[in-house]
Formats: sequence, C-alpha cells, structure tokens
Amino acid sequence: MVKILNGDLYRFAKSKLLYGMAALTGAIAFALVMLVRQDIRIGISVFGDLTAFRGIDDMIRIGVQYQKGLGLFLAVLISVFIGQEYAWKTWQHKWITSKSRARIYLSKAALSSAVSAAIFLLFEAVVLLCSGQMQQILTGSYAAMILGGCFMYAALGVALCMISMLIRSNIASMVVCLGYVLFNESLISPLRSIGGSFAEWVAAHTIYGMSQAVYAGAYVWPVLLNAVIIMGFAAAFGMFFFRKAEL
Repeated sequence: MVKILNGDLYRFAKSKLLYGMAALTGAIAFALVMLVRQDIRIGISVFGDLTAFRGIDDMIRIGVQYQKGLGLFLAVLISVFIGQEYAWKTWQHKWITSKSRARIYLSKAALSSAVSAAIFLLFEAVVLLCSGQMQQILTGSYAAMILGGCFMYAALGVALCMISMLIRSNIASMVVCLGYVLFNESLISPLRSIGGSFAEWVAAHTIYGMSQAVYAGAYVWPVLLNAVIIMGFAAAFGMFFFRKAEL
C-alpha cells in the first residue's frame, strides 16, 4: 500500500494540471478578495442561483459551496489523473507490483480525498491572508466552518474518485464528474419538494446537503460522521466493481 501511495503521490506531484489548478484557485481567490476590498460588488450565477459578494464573509462561505467553483476544478483534476491510468495502460504494472486491487483503489481514493481538502484549504488561506481582517475572522465559528469544509471536500474527493475509477475513459469520466458537481443541486432540490420527509433526510445527508449545512454553520461532528459514512460507502462500492473490472 505504501509503495502504491508513494507512486501515486510522485505522479501527482509531477502533474502540471495539479499546479495549474492550484495556481488558478489562488489567483481567483486573490482577485475576488481584492475586488471586494475595493467595494466592487460582484456575483456568481450557476443555473440561475446567484451568489453575491458583499464582504469577506461571503468569500469565505463560497468556498464550501463546491458546485460554484472548486468542485469543478476537482472534477477535472481527479478525473484526468485517474483517467490517465486507463489511457496509458499502467494498471497492469501496479497489479504486478502489489497483487491487490483493493490497495490500488484505496491509494487513489486517499489521494483524491487529500487533494480535494488541500484545494479547499488553499482557497480559504488566500482569502484569509489577503482579507486584511485576520483578527476579526479567526473565530470559533470560522474554525468550525473550515473543519467542516475539509470533511465535506474529503468526501467529495472520494466520490469523484469512485466515478473516475469506474468509467474507463478519460473524457467520459471528466464529463460525468462535471455533471455530478454541476447538477447535484438541480436533482436534489426537486426531490426535497416532492419526496416528503424521507427524501428531505436523504438529501440532507448527501455531499450537497453537507455543503449546505456547513454553509449555514452546522456543528462539526455531524458533518464529520456523515463524511466518514459517505467515504466508506463510496470506497466500498467503487472497490467492489473495480475488483471485477478488466484492466
């Protein structure tokens, strides 16, 4: 497992796409903060859902709404990273080295989870450092939001990994991952309105539901527990089918 993880980590560290996405994340965060500090009102609209930026607090909160930016970057980054294994046909080498598909899968899932949380933390760090309001921002509620956001993004990374590992096409997995991020809200909202209390409960425990809970300032521990359950289910489901796939 350690050798596989080191190999994946080495390949990720050599990825120009990773550094490109990290630079783009930092640049966008910096640009938005500078505009807000100049009292320039801006907004982001995703399928008609407008988010306006009136202050630094709005900038911090937009980070946990993965469907409005960071989730799209992660969908491309993770799907391309995993899709390259199929395109380059390097699975056989990993199989000969480890003799365990479970370890191969868990390595990808762990790395996807860590990278997702890291991209989120990078965005929030740039916002915090450039805000000019560090003392006012660093509160208990801020720490809870950042911690909850890390758990939520970790779960998102595992989910995107599952999709990418099961779709044996670089382009197709990217399209599906982007669709998952973009249309999650569009699919869940109607279910909430017509499905009753059970549908509402299910929606609240999805990754999108976690995002909304963290945005609203929910307690950290329920988010952590929900994230662990989602990661465990996604990893087990993906591993089951990956073991049966022809590499």
